[in-house]
Amino acid sequence: MTGKERILTALAGGKTDVTPVGIDYMTLYLAERTERAYVEAYRERLEREGRVRISHDEDIEIRARATLQACECFQERHDWLQVPASPSQETSSQRELLLEDGQIFELDHATGTRRKMLLSGQETKTQEMRDRFEQMRRHSKERTQQLDKVLAEYRIQSDFALLKTIVRQRDQEYFVYTGAAAPFWLLYDLFGFEGMMTALHDAPRSVFNVMDKSLETTLAYAQAFKDAGGDGIRVEECLASADMISPQMYEQFVLPYEERLFTQLCRIGLKTILYFCGDVTPRLPALRQLPIDALMVEESKKNFTIDIAEVRAAVGAELCLLGNIDSYAVVQKGTDKELATQVARQIQVAGTNGAFIVGVGSPLPLDTPPEQVDKLVRYAHECSIVSKQ
Repeated sequence: MTGKERILTALAGGKTDVTPVGIDYMTLYLAERTERAYVEAYRERLEREGRVRISHDEDIEIRARATLQACECFQERHDWLQVPASPSQETSSQRELLLEDGQIFELDHATGTRRKMLLSGQETKTQEMRDRFEQMRRHSKERTQQLDKVLAEYRIQSDFALLKTIVRQRDQEYFVYTGAAAPFWLLYDLFGFEGMMTALHDAPRSVFNVMDKSLETTLAYAQAFKDAGGDGIRVEECLASADMISPQMYEQFVLPYEERLFTQLCRIGLKTILYFCGDVTPRLPALRQLPIDALMVEESKKNFTIDIAEVRAAVGAELCLLGNIDSYAVVQKGTDKELATQVARQIQVAGTNGAFIVGVGSPLPLDTPPEQVDKLVRYAHECSIVSKQ
């Protein structure tokens, strides 16, 4: 089976030739490698010309090669590939690359910004990612008053030309998916943590208004992704767990929007994965009723325990689960025996009847050696083969 066939079969509740592996947030883990490959593709022209004006079509081809080249750090093939939106043609037309004193900078003539691009692994995150991190945590009144503008910038100023290019080249090789935030979790981007939590008490009408608009934006993004050839979407839900809000608040503010979102995503035709962060156990009866194809949960942490065997027992045998192996303590820092044991146990308690994808509970630390990730994939395949003998 191809990786795409494995994931689709598991999401449908079936058995595969080997247990599929889906490690989420790989765009974050591979960001430095991707940008290095992207920069090197322009280096010869920059050394010859000094500065290069971006051509959208050519740039998309370079981004696609860089995305796939970054994955070559792994010896073991993964079964899915996360592909984000790419800069629109209008955005690309305003960009220029500049070589100065041996360093490459990206110039954005629309905003007047100048960003040093990654060189020789000198940084673990790009400046673009740091800027986005800061932007997501601003929660001034100005931002909430300009809700429509913020949401438009959040999703619509990108397109999926990169996705179309990768699908054209590797359509049957990978299950191609994107990520999105649930309407409740998007409140954090707009209000910040304190503003979000106080608004649930002080301004519920405003909260519903924001989530209505967020829902529309996310569905538009999902439809564009599907139209471009995407297979699925992973929706993240944070701060809605039992350790964060009450059952009443969950039923009032969160569950109705999860139901609306996943119902519409099903109609669009995308396969859906809900990544529910935090103490999920008390929420499992409600989540089991959602029209989702798969559920992903965190590893045990923060004074709560999430045993994948208990999750399987709560949601039944048909719903696909993603494993929640500890990405730091087991994948990065654990011994080979500890990693192999955890993979085998999760398959045994949650995946012997299919409907299971080996995965991690949280994003991989950026300094995790690729060799450790290879071991995770290899153990998953070896264990599933042995279990069928």
